[in-house]
This record gives sequence, C-alpha cells and structure tokens, in this order.
Amino acid sequence: MVAPDGLTIVRAGGLAVLVLAVCAVRPAGALEFTQRMVGAEQILSVTGPFLPGDEGRFVKAVEKAGRVDEVWLSSDGGSLFAGLAIGRALRKAGLATRIPAGAECASACAYAFIGGVFRTVDPKGRVGVHMTSRYVDPEVLAAITGIIQRYGPGGAREVIPYVEQWAARSAAAQAKYLVEMSVSLELMTPIVETHKREIHWLSRSELQRYNVVNQ
Repeated sequence: MVAPDGLTIVRAGGLAVLVLAVCAVRPAGALEFTQRMVGAEQILSVTGPFLPGDEGRFVKAVEKAGRVDEVWLSSDGGSLFAGLAIGRALRKAGLATRIPAGAECASACAYAFIGGVFRTVDPKGRVGVHMTSRYVDPEVLAAITGIIQRYGPGGAREVIPYVEQWAARSAAAQAKYLVEMSVSLELMTPIVETHKREIHWLSRSELQRYNVVNQ
C-alpha cells in the first residue's frame, strides 16, 4: 500500500495500521513515540528505555499527536523518575494506557503505565516490577567514586549510608506515587522483594488486587 510522506502502512493481525513517526529526532537510546491509527482509535506507542528528560519529550509528542485515545507501552524500563514523571503527565492529560498483546512493560515502564486514567493489559501482555537500582546512574557512580577517593579503603563506611539514603528516598517516592494514582501500597511488596536483576511479572489476580488495571 502507498502512504503519504512520513507515514507507513503496516498490517497487524489482518488490520491495516497507519503509522506516523511523531518524533523523528531523539537522543540515542531514548524513548521512541509513534502515532498510529488502529481501527478508529488514535494510538500513541511508547517504546524503548526511559531516560532522564524523556518526560518533556513525551509531553511534546502528545501535543504534536493532537488526539490520543490510548497510549500503548512496551519497555524494559530505565530511569525510575522518568517513569514517575511520564505517569504524572499521563494522569494530568487524562489519557488511557494499555499493554498490548505480546508487549512487556517492566520497571520504570510499570510506573508510567499506572499513570493512565483507564489501564488495560491485553492477554499475553505483561507488567513487571522489581527493586529500584541506580548502580548505572552516572551521578551516583561519580559520587561513590569521589567518596572512595576521599576516604580511601575506609570509604565503604561512607558509601553505605549514601546508598541507603538514596534507597529510602526512592522507596518514599514510589510509595507516594502509588497513593497519588490510587494503586494499592501492597504493590511495594513484590517491588522490594524482587532483586534488581530479576522481574516479578504480575499475575492477572495481582494486577486486579493492586488496582494496577481498572478495565
């Protein structure tokens, strides 16, 4: 099929889908936003890793898209605070979120998904959570390196309180966000009990019990 410049027509499950790249220019490895028509619905797909600053790009993508009926998410996660910020932007805009069939939304993506006013996980779609980690955060690595350089071998005693303080602040931010979004604080149990290198995929009963989905 032939499409206008900047548009691509693909077929998904026998359904013709018109796809428009909303943001052609983006930072390497950052979230990608794609506008598409699925039937009569205007969909904004959000894929890729969540990075600091992506919330501003998300807001611009929504504004550029105009009408958005649902936001579809598929991501392994990334920056916790980018996920929280995008979730708040979704709630402020009154947008619905969906994890489509075959898609996975984990870690920071799960927080963004929770921001939807109406939240749906299709069969074979998955939402995953785990403990938050900033072990790859450049600022944290620089701070820890500076502590070790300053205190030498005894620096570990200074690093531990620093990491503990950050972990406490992150947990508080997560809990505050769940309360804001009317999601059960019981969700914090699988979050804190799942190692950062593992994912706890929420079952259908957990999705409903924690109010992660409401459709």
